[in-house]
Amino acid sequence: MNISLLHDPFCRDVLSDVSTFLEFVEYLTTRDEELKSVVDLLDKNSFVRIPGDYSDTKTTGYADLAFLAKVRKHLLKSEQVPVQVCVGFLMEHKSWMDDGVVEQLCRYHYHLMVEKMKDNAYKGIPSVAIILYNGKVSWNPIEELLAGYPDVLRGILLPFKCIFLDVADIPDENCLSEFKPRLGAFIGALKYAREPDSHSDFLKQIVERVRTSLEETEALDLLTSMDVYLRYWISKNFKEAFNMDFVRPPYKTIHDAEVEEAVEEAIDRQAVQTALKMLFDNKPMDEIVRYSGLSEERVRSLQQTK
Repeated sequence: MNISLLHDPFCRDVLSDVSTFLEFVEYLTTRDEELKSVVDLLDKNSFVRIPGDYSDTKTTGYADLAFLAKVRKHLLKSEQVPVQVCVGFLMEHKSWMDDGVVEQLCRYHYHLMVEKMKDNAYKGIPSVAIILYNGKVSWNPIEELLAGYPDVLRGILLPFKCIFLDVADIPDENCLSEFKPRLGAFIGALKYAREPDSHSDFLKQIVERVRTSLEETEALDLLTSMDVYLRYWISKNFKEAFNMDFVRPPYKTIHDAEVEEAVEEAIDRQAVQTALKMLFDNKPMDEIVRYSGLSEERVRSLQQTK
């Protein structure tokens, strides 16, 4: 398994919930007046996620999430607009510096908002791209991209509005009290993954809030998703900080399954080696079965390939 990809399902698990994604977007509007002006045009009840099987493409790559929302009709300049006016949202989460992320979003925007959904607009759908970052190294690909361009060109350089947010710029208090438990846990886990040494108590508060604020099934699903994500990114400090004793009833994470599989494969290899050696020494079948732990059928199959 590619460990670096585990942040993707965690992001999708949490933000694929439309109400949680909308809450995140509304938080971004408090930081960006232009985005607020765009969101104020939208019918917030019209937000829908664009399904992954519709938006995914192997040739252009894909963002973590994509959404569509309708502009409120009474705000249009003309009632004669022949198509529903929509705004698209693309979401990409990065846990490390990726200088190709803007190009990736451009390709994805064209694939999805121009080609796939061209029936919904004349020449595509005006869109907002969001990059959420929780890597350890200071980075802002939007600033780097715009640095060499005159001010007058910056607003027309990209085919969409692009917003970059480093989780380090989100106050811990927002995760603990301002955000709803689901969004707070997501951002909180990203902040902890970035700086575990200084966020141990913070994570415990996040977990406790999830346990006491959400229904049991929803809380368990969210904590399971956090479990899988954090075990890979910060395995050294994870168990103590996450306090698995009260979080984990009998469920198995991807990490657990992989460890079990690796152990089983090692045991099987040893058993096969034992059986092959005994076959080479012409030991009796019942003895080989007893000492190797393999079935007689399996031993006979090894005998045929020996």
